[in-house]
Amino acid sequence: MNVIKKLISIMLIIGICIPLSGCWNYRGLNTLSVFTGIAIDRNEENNNYQLTIEFIDFSETSKKEPSKSQLIEVEGKTIFEAIRNAKRKLAKKLYMGDLKVVIISNQIAREEGINSILDFFTRDAEMRETVIPVLSQEKTAKEVLMANGVDNKIVSEDLERIIKSGWKTTASSKNVNICKIFNVLHGKDEISLVLPAVHCKNNKEKKIVELNGTAIFKGDKLKGYLSPEETYTYLLATNEINRGIITVPLNDSQDKIVLELEKNKTKMSYSYNENRLKIFLDMSSVVKVSEVNFDIDLSKRETIEEFRSAAKLQSLQRLESLINKGKKELNCDILGVGTMIHKNDPELWYKLREDWDYYIQTMEVEIRHDFVITNTGLTK
Repeated sequence: MNVIKKLISIMLIIGICIPLSGCWNYRGLNTLSVFTGIAIDRNEENNNYQLTIEFIDFSETSKKEPSKSQLIEVEGKTIFEAIRNAKRKLAKKLYMGDLKVVIISNQIAREEGINSILDFFTRDAEMRETVIPVLSQEKTAKEVLMANGVDNKIVSEDLERIIKSGWKTTASSKNVNICKIFNVLHGKDEISLVLPAVHCKNNKEKKIVELNGTAIFKGDKLKGYLSPEETYTYLLATNEINRGIITVPLNDSQDKIVLELEKNKTKMSYSYNENRLKIFLDMSSVVKVSEVNFDIDLSKRETIEEFRSAAKLQSLQRLESLINKGKKELNCDILGVGTMIHKNDPELWYKLREDWDYYIQTMEVEIRHDFVITNTGLTK
């Protein structure tokens, strides 16, 4: 009896191990055309989608020759049709599981919206949720992929790294993946979608890609852009950064100080009385002095207080400018006020939602921003 049990156990172990001994859907890299980036434009002649696809051919990769990318252009009535039409030009299997960025033409985003474009990328089973949609500020989206990478010859990978690192260090743009975008576009709140924006710059007779702030949407249509400086202020106000630098002029002169942000906390609240909506922004930033371009005694308390006052004044001016731009020029809820009200008082939100544009334009915003300077960087 024990022998039979042992035999059965051995057979079960063998039976379990057999399917675990390898990959059932293994594919060699040399059999794949790996897509890393897709730029989406419209062909004005036939109204088809015109896709520029950056892909890597690993069959030519070696230790001496690192991976290089190639570009192909394809067309189709839909995004899926255009991608499938790439098989007319590529013999290898198309692989989109390593796609980094989707670059969207600003003309399409402004006139048609991006919901129909992103639909395919959210449905495809092979696609990763970490794909980053990007807005091109050039005439066409393909110009971004035709530029040169600085750190990497593969432009899409270079752009992905710039967005991820730039968001954390310079806070001049925002990293938003396709999964978060889907939630914003299909959610019940009226919060504005914010995507990274890029353009091309000349660098030593070559064109390179540069982050250039953010693109602001109302629904799925592009309304306008925030500059890198405005984007930094926006990220501070929405409590999305803890790093960055603040250059502060003193007394309308050439004297400047540079403060490095070490920590930031923003709390947003509201009140609603007699059909009037008021928003309160309470901000606290911990900074250190990183650069002073003139002679001054940093050991004096009056000097530190002067720095704090100058930083506070500049911050309030930039915040007010940003809020006015959101209310008057963009007519968008860029701060996410609707989401905050919905979470705290759903009944009030459903009441305000019917006339939300009116409340966005008429709401009053009270700002309190405190700076704490913890380090002056003094040297002996």
